[in-house]
Amino acid sequence: MRAVIFNTLIICGLLLFCSSCANPQKQEKGGAKEKIPLEKKTCGKIVFDKEIHNFGTLKDGEIVSYSFTFRNMGGSPFKISKMVKTCGCIDFKYDFDAIEPGENSVIEVIFNTSGEWGNQFKGATVETSEGERVELQIGAFIENKQFNNL
Repeated sequence: MRAVIFNTLIICGLLLFCSSCANPQKQEKGGAKEKIPLEKKTCGKIVFDKEIHNFGTLKDGEIVSYSFTFRNMGGSPFKISKMVKTCGCIDFKYDFDAIEPGENSVIEVIFNTSGEWGNQFKGATVETSEGERVELQIGAFIENKQFNNL
């Protein structure tokens, strides 16, 4: 439930942020209503195909990965500026170059199950140079012989 509220707040914030990127039309002094043409350039916008992935059942010690695909749906390039993980068992691989408008890319999330057991839900926050934040989630059920014997 918290994730839904959090995602809703992020989306509202992103809409406000991107709407503030638009340049207002200027008017000349003296009441003339002649519009000055402005370059219409929108902010870069990161859009993921999917933000949650379930690995299913895994065994303790497995190292698995999933590539989250995204696209820049905005009008200007952006970079992945920051990745924050909720656990030391997660690592990332991603392109450090700017993602141009319309271009696709991936963020690979690598999950090391060593020492984990039972239902596991892990997250990573992606932050772009445009100030956007998106939460990626992974989940799995980890079979661990040591903990199953308890």
